[in-house]
Amino acid sequence: MKKLFTKSLSRSLDPKGRLMLPPEYRDGLIADGGSGTFWLTAFYGRLVAYLPADWDLVTEQLSSIPMPSPRLSHFKTKVMGLAQELEPDAQGRVRIPQVLMHEAKLHKDVMLVGMLNKFEIWDQASFNALQLEDVSEELTGLGINLSL
Repeated sequence: MKKLFTKSLSRSLDPKGRLMLPPEYRDGLIADGGSGTFWLTAFYGRLVAYLPADWDLVTEQLSSIPMPSPRLSHFKTKVMGLAQELEPDAQGRVRIPQVLMHEAKLHKDVMLVGMLNKFEIWDQASFNALQLEDVSEELTGLGINLSL
């Protein structure tokens, strides 16, 4: 797995809803011949940014579900329907579409969270409110043994 987005940091949106991506993220977008674009969508109270090839995999997997339940169908509709391809401007800014800002309840202060091959954008207050819970049983059930 590529480790393109490893840094996490606080940022502020400008009055036009633009986000200045850090240089490390812009470098990640063009690594290995990347075009600099990314796909941004919303789910579970945050925005998630995917490189184009990774977004293609997500949409292929979602599209391959033969007869989704209404719940899964709504999830698929929302995730795919909200997705937008973005490209930073010459200054490294991206304008987050209003519909995505609304869906993730973004205000002025946001948290960028590097997730190796993708990154997340959280409203700062929502990110700060996240509680760490004991997930050791779930990890063990998945065959993951972390020494924490």
